[in-house]
Amino acid sequence: MGGPARQSNAGTAESEGDPSMKDKEEKIKSEVLRGMEQDRLKLLTRQPFIGTVLMHLELIPVTHGCRTAKTDGKAVYMNCRFYAAMDLEERLFVLAHETWHCVQLYFLRIQNRTNHGFNIAADLEIHFILMKERMKEPFVLSHDPAWAGLSAEEIYEKYKHRNPQRMTPLKCSKGIQPGPDGSGFDEHIYKSAGKRSERGTEKGSGSEGCNSSGEGSEDEGNSGIGATIDDSTIENLRRIVIQSAQMVERQCGSLPEHIRGIIQKLQKPELNWKEILKQFVTSAYGGTRRWLPPARRYISMGLYLQSRRDLRLNAVMAIDTSGSTVGDQPQFFSELSNLLNTFGFYQLTVIQCDCTIQKVETFSDEKPLPRNYQWESLGHGGTSFIPPFDYIREKKLRPQIMIYLTDGCGPAPDKSSEFPVLWVLTHDGGQPAPWGKSIKLKGNANELE
Repeated sequence: MGGPARQSNAGTAESEGDPSMKDKEEKIKSEVLRGMEQDRLKLLTRQPFIGTVLMHLELIPVTHGCRTAKTDGKAVYMNCRFYAAMDLEERLFVLAHETWHCVQLYFLRIQNRTNHGFNIAADLEIHFILMKERMKEPFVLSHDPAWAGLSAEEIYEKYKHRNPQRMTPLKCSKGIQPGPDGSGFDEHIYKSAGKRSERGTEKGSGSEGCNSSGEGSEDEGNSGIGATIDDSTIENLRRIVIQSAQMVERQCGSLPEHIRGIIQKLQKPELNWKEILKQFVTSAYGGTRRWLPPARRYISMGLYLQSRRDLRLNAVMAIDTSGSTVGDQPQFFSELSNLLNTFGFYQLTVIQCDCTIQKVETFSDEKPLPRNYQWESLGHGGTSFIPPFDYIREKKLRPQIMIYLTDGCGPAPDKSSEFPVLWVLTHDGGQPAPWGKSIKLKGNANELE
């Protein structure tokens, strides 16, 4: 069952000219590898689920190219000197921490967030998980206990408003120290997405070899270890995690609730924004059609043909014109136009608004919303979501649905509307009201949707 364990050739180039140095290095790696294998078995007995997942990953000791520890979803890389400085509890913590990075698929989840901030957020989500596992933690970053139960994405939003200087470790053992940028102890690798990163831990990848702005640090030249994370790696991880959970559940009878929740998400991946938009628009039609009386002009011919008419969709589309949505408008309007033209009869009122309403346009099946819908963007001031709702009430529009494209930054009505509202958010946006549904635009195929 155990995954392969091997020694890495990384960092041996410097010692190739000195056989004695190379032999010494290989001996150190061999000793560390044996220790890692023993530690993995100990973790398996203490934490069956995470230990089972770890059994499917390679264990690779290295002397160069990794300052502490990292994982690429296929292996756990461990710096030999770092390993030797830790005691047993610290080593088990590091192995569990790296394995949770695989279980939670953080490789995919950074999207357009800063490396530094998301590194911290991911490590803190793992911290709260390990607390539930009652695992000894020799390294804990500063945090608000109220963040327990939040996802890394939610913690990231909380962290953005904190003073970075306060994010020093609450607990820091002798063997595990924070990274050079003041974040977690380990190195993070993220899946390449467009121009975000070219490989593993190079610029923009989010490793300790990069600071939060994606600029290389002093360690950047040592960031060559770790396979490129591709779709097959991610799918293989999903399979491993689900199978590991099923195996542990059969053997132990049950899974902890927090692990069960993670597995359910992996088994039922979230729908992408296009599918959610389609479901939202479709729900307004309700699949109902109304049959009308026979057309009189055919009766004289002895034909009793009933005519059929789809119910007309009456919708409102509000656009936040503060400037944050400009880049997302083309893909969104292309998708919305396709949906409306597919379903048939509709009337769509488009409201441009920053802190006040700038322009109102009406489209219908007779005057379709163009796929490449563009206009002279007006406003660019502050943002308020209240005016469009006031406009709908004053004009007695009675929409069946409302869609609001925004970054979510601004005041919204205190009370929910009488009609369903879908907040279509930019990649870094947050839902501005506790009511309504929300989706985030993630147009890059490499991003997790």
